[in-house]
Amino acid sequence: MRKKRQEEDERRQRKERRAALREKKRLQDLKHEIHQTIIVPAVLEEYSPKTKIYDVRDPAATDDGVILIGGFVGELIITFTCLSDYILASP
Repeated sequence: MRKKRQEEDERRQRKERRAALREKKRLQDLKHEIHQTIIVPAVLEEYSPKTKIYDVRDPAATDDGVILIGGFVGELIITFTCLSDYILASP
């Protein structure tokens, strides 16, 4: 009985090892496939924005850019928005 149980355990361990090796091989193949189809043909390009981004207080702002609220004004707006949300959330 003990020998039969030991043989079953050995058979189970061999089966688990084979399954682990198959999974390892599958993951290696997947990694290789990803490398060949995505990484190798990838081209590194530098990003150069076409539009300029200006702060609200920037005197050099012209019509050919995006003007954002930033700096102190942006912080004040965020603070007041958070306070308003907090007041409205808890009566």
